[in-house]
Amino acid sequence: MYLVELEKIKKRYGKKIILDNFSMKIREGEIFGLIGQSGGGKSTVLRILLGMAGISSGNIYFNGKDALSNLNFLRKKTGFATQENTLIDELSMWENAVYFGRLYGLSGKIIRTRFKELISLLDLDGYEDLGVRNLSGGMKKRANLLISLIHNPKLLILDEPTTGLDTILRESLWKYIRQINKEGTTILVTSHLLDEIENNCDTIAILGRGKIITSGLIKDYFDSFPGKKSLNEIFLEVLKNENSFYNN
Repeated sequence: MYLVELEKIKKRYGKKIILDNFSMKIREGEIFGLIGQSGGGKSTVLRILLGMAGISSGNIYFNGKDALSNLNFLRKKTGFATQENTLIDELSMWENAVYFGRLYGLSGKIIRTRFKELISLLDLDGYEDLGVRNLSGGMKKRANLLISLIHNPKLLILDEPTTGLDTILRESLWKYIRQINKEGTTILVTSHLLDEIENNCDTIAILGRGKIITSGLIKDYFDSFPGKKSLNEIFLEVLKNENSFYNN
């Protein structure tokens, strides 16, 4: 079953077409990787899924429902963790949870229950009342995840989640991301670190010229590109022969 379906999306900014006949489907329960060159439209796709940007034409279905007729439904069902720290440094993790939970219209009881679940899931026990400014870089990343999950979204969107972390902290954060996925949250992730996408994503889509060039399982990519040893090599090959994909 597909949780998210984008069909023939067109997005313009003025006269410039950012997305053109863009179609993408994300299965419920998977980790979906979206990769592409800078300026290719990834950020626009994320903004559309978050209900932060409209479209010029096309259809969006979320959990089988027409999302275009109710963008508020879309906002409530998605969580977003950016590469930058979105927490309020002057507040503690708990105070941030209350602040953002209230923005989603959650009651104090629900925020408290959800906060306890996430603190345990993300191994942040004992740091609830510590000011965010006093957290380490890795802990801030986890705290960002906590806030993005406070309203229990069905889809978690991660934009360059491990930017600024060393190799050990990158793998540590991915451990938590995978655990979040196992708990039932579907995840869409964008990253320029293609080894992370290769090692952690179920489905991988490559974006170019405002539309999906190709999409599939990592195994499918290696079967289609014998001799290539990494997703990075495959990615470069796909971009080099982009026209042949559109013509097929």
